[in-house]
Amino acid sequence: MPVHKGLGSGNRPEWCDVTSAGIFKVPRDGRFDRHYHDFEEYWLIFKGRAKVMSEDQEYIVGKGDIVCTAAGDEHDVIEIYEDLEAFYFEGPCPPGGRGGHLHKNSEMAKGHVVPGVEG
Repeated sequence: MPVHKGLGSGNRPEWCDVTSAGIFKVPRDGRFDRHYHDFEEYWLIFKGRAKVMSEDQEYIVGKGDIVCTAAGDEHDVIEIYEDLEAFYFEGPCPPGGRGGHLHKNSEMAKGHVVPGVEG
């Protein structure tokens, strides 16, 4: 059984149709970018608390929550209450689909500071 720190196009087994998977962290006053994908993405929050946006809705998330975002829908981290750590899983990329973070414009691609907020 292969073991990986994260999965992506350069290190996943041939039989695996996952676009990518791994861990991301957003500290208080860290950076993130509002983006979308050509495939579904899931976040399992395992540490911290934050306000996130997915599919035009805002949610307060914490340990044990799963954020599900459909292909083509923007998602973002809006505020951090406690440093956030999460496992992400990106579903199969459809034929002709693009990998990575996609943005509506070049300004969105620059990302933004995610304010640390008492909450």
